[in-house]
Formats: sequence, structure tokens, C-alpha cells
Amino acid sequence: MKSNKKILILIGFILAIFLVACGSNNDGETNGNKGEKAKELVWAGWSGEEEASKDVIKSMIDDWNEEQSNSTFKWLGWPWDNTLEQLIIRSQGGEALDVAQVDIVWLKALVNAGVLEDVGELIGQDWLEENIEEAVLKTGEVDGVQYGIPWTTASIGMINNPSLLEAAGIDSVPKSIEEFEEALAKVKESNPDVIPYALTTKGGGTAKDFMQWLWTFDGDIFNENDEVIINNDNGIEALTWLKENHDKGYIAMDMDRFTARQMYATDQVAFYDDAILARGILESNGVDDSELDDKIQPMLRPIQSNGDTPQSVMWGHVLVVFKDSSDSDQAAEFIKHLISEEQSLKYFDEAGLPPVIESAISSEQVQNSDWTSEWLNITATGRNAETINYENSSELDGILSDEIQAALIGDKTPEEALNNAATRIEKALE
Repeated sequence: MKSNKKILILIGFILAIFLVACGSNNDGETNGNKGEKAKELVWAGWSGEEEASKDVIKSMIDDWNEEQSNSTFKWLGWPWDNTLEQLIIRSQGGEALDVAQVDIVWLKALVNAGVLEDVGELIGQDWLEENIEEAVLKTGEVDGVQYGIPWTTASIGMINNPSLLEAAGIDSVPKSIEEFEEALAKVKESNPDVIPYALTTKGGGTAKDFMQWLWTFDGDIFNENDEVIINNDNGIEALTWLKENHDKGYIAMDMDRFTARQMYATDQVAFYDDAILARGILESNGVDDSELDDKIQPMLRPIQSNGDTPQSVMWGHVLVVFKDSSDSDQAAEFIKHLISEEQSLKYFDEAGLPPVIESAISSEQVQNSDWTSEWLNITATGRNAETINYENSSELDGILSDEIQAALIGDKTPEEALNNAATRIEKALE
């Protein structure tokens, strides 16, 4: 009898262990409601690696993890210039990735790699259209499919230094090409050591700055049939105009965005092109907050004639979901969390980046920010870079930059440079 009793106790003990094991999962924390453990998902990108935004990224993740029982998120990051390569390598290699922050110029490459979900279908196109403006949503589209949800969107706009303009006797911000030329001349005459306009003339960024002036002169790189037309009369006129400004000493060579920012911070540049981050970057370069309004103001790009549209290249980050996500529905919900009014306003306060959801855009925090409101006016007529929908967009931008730079220094005429650019682009797209 004692032996049978011991056997029964042993069986009961084993059964208890078995039931406890069945009620748990080694993949995460226990779900208090269902006895299941929360899945751990991955959010990848670069902002969590940067000093200016790493704390707010952690806070956004912590808020989600504290509120959710079905899933938790952890951050996986790299420097910006390594992120695209890492996303492709890891997603194609079968490594678990769920959500990622993606520069809009990378979206086509990731789509062509076949690793992204249609997030419009996951989140619901009706919800997206009710909460995000159509023009903003398009920054996340490829071939009509919503592969990315905009997280922060603005344009590469023009910036001026009010103190330098005042010193040069310029009473108002130039609105036309003619007024802009007059302003450049006055700046140069007032202080020969100041670069009137720090156009990007070094590296691939030259293509983006040129593209905005190409559109201003009614030119395009491609027509509606995807034929290369950059070397038509409008394109030649735009590049000839920039060449003339270079020859007058208004534009300097070997100027990249980083150099322009550094020189602008020390009052060596009157006008240049940059993203909405420019004000924060100026402050990080040592300019006191009380001096910012006298040092930096956004402006609409000058136009040729009354009624023309001021041009700008769209800039921004989108959020994507990977096909191999362990829980694509939770990944989509996490994206809604990141772009929500509460979280996007937190991101706006900490990093200065504008929200995309309409309730946040209309909030007092955003509307009371003159800098952001003016930048949203610039963005309202922004366009995606024409090269963005090609997988080898970086190569195409490099071709444009090479030829534009050659024209500016006089190695080629504007016509020769754009003819060469057209031939090289066509070959690169074969």
C-alpha cells in the first residue's frame, strides 16, 4: 500500500510539472491574461543610434512594452549609411526582423529584394487615408502599393541667414529668380568672404539640389514614358544658369551638405539647401537658442514667373514590415503606435521632426512652431526625386552629380554634360 501511495504521489508531481510547462513559453514574458508569453519583435533602423534621438526611441519602445501583453519590441540599429545593407542582408538571410525605419530613397531597393509586406493591407487603406494626407502617403508607395508608412516627412528646402541678408542691404527674402540673383550679387559685394549660395557641388547630393532647379526651369529627368529628357532646352537652361552663378563667384565647388552646415554656423554662407533638421543642427554647432531666429529661416525656392510652383525634393523616413515577421499584425499595430499623436508629438519635441498624422499636425505644439509651419508650406508642393523609383537610384544620382560638376568647372559645356548624363542614365537602366 505504501508503495502504491508513493507511486501516486510521484505521478501527481510529474503531472504538475507538465501542466506548468504547458502554461509557459520560453520565447518571452508571460501574458498575464492568457498564460502565454509575449512575443519579442525587432524594430531596426538608425535613429536609436544617434545621440539626438536615442532616448526618445527608447521611450517610444518602453511605452509600447508597458502597455502590451501580446508582444514586446527591442531595438536593433546601425549608422545610417550601413542600415540599408544590413536590412537586405539580414532579411534575405532569414534573420528575424519585424519593423524597420527606412529612408524613402531605399524603399524601391527593399521592394525589389522581395522582403516587404503591403502595410496598406495590414493597417487598412481606409484608416491611412483618414489620418494621413494623400501626398504624404505617396512617399511610402512603390508601383501603387503601400509598402511604407510615412513616419516623418518634409522636403529639402532653402534656408537663408537673415543677419547676412540685412548686412547686405536685402530688405526681403527673394521670391523670384531675378530677385535671387540680385540678392546673391549684394551678398558677394557686401562681404567677398561669404559664399552667397552653398549649392551642393560635391558627392551624390549634387543631383538632388540640381533636380530642384531643373524643375524650377520646367525641366525633368524623365518624361511620362520614362524616356530621358534631361538634355532638352529646359535642362540646358537650368544648368547654364547655375554655371553662370558659379562663374560670378556665387557658388563654390567641393561643397557638400556637411561643409555647408559648418560654414553656415559661422556666418560664411547666406543661402543653402537642407532638411528640416537644419535648425537643430545649427544649435548643435554652437549657436545659442536666443540667436537662432536671426541666423536661420526657411524660405520657398525662388520661381521664374508669378503663378509658378516653388520646388523641393521630398525627404523623409517610412516604417515597413518584413514578410518574415513573426507577427505582422502586431508589427502593423506597433507602426500605428509610433505615428500616433502622442508618440509623434514626443518625437517632434525631442528631435524636431514633423509628424504625419493629421491630428498631430493640427496640434498646438506643431502649429505654434513657426519653423515647422513654414517647413510644412515648403513640403506642400514637394516632389519625390525622379530617381527614387529605380533600384540603382544612387548610381543615377552619381551620374548626374559627375556631369553637373564637370559643367560647373568648365570641363564640359552644359549641353555636353547633360547629353553625357542622358546617355549614361539610359545605359544604366538597360
